[in-house]
Amino acid sequence: MMLTRNLSSSDGGRGRRPTSKLSVQAGMSFLGILLVVAIVGSAVTLVLKLGPHYIDFYAVKSVIQDLPAQKVHEMSRREIQESLQKRFKVNNLRDFKVVDILKIERGRDETILLVNYEQREHLVSNVDIVLSFNEQYAYQ
Repeated sequence: MMLTRNLSSSDGGRGRRPTSKLSVQAGMSFLGILLVVAIVGSAVTLVLKLGPHYIDFYAVKSVIQDLPAQKVHEMSRREIQESLQKRFKVNNLRDFKVVDILKIERGRDETILLVNYEQREHLVSNVDIVLSFNEQYAYQ
């Protein structure tokens, strides 16, 4: 059997099929993959560094919300602080001191607990991230 070539084709007789631009593309370049890896790595780093601070803040909120609402206005400042400090220890919030993060304001009809603190987390070189946490609770 003899093979023949069509010499009148547009590719100059080389026997190649015409290709479109889409069939030539092979995927992401090395720089593209490197960029995706850098972005994903940065996001993972941020989550791992900042996540624990937000978990602690939600634990602080939970501890304060669990205070007996009817008794808070009747309790002294010292009793509130001691109760919260014990609850912090139970919830493994050992880095927080109630006197440092909580301000107690007394009114005639209500007691307001103000949680206000900042956490600083080192990111890279001379770049730090400051997280500011504020929450207010009113008890009557």
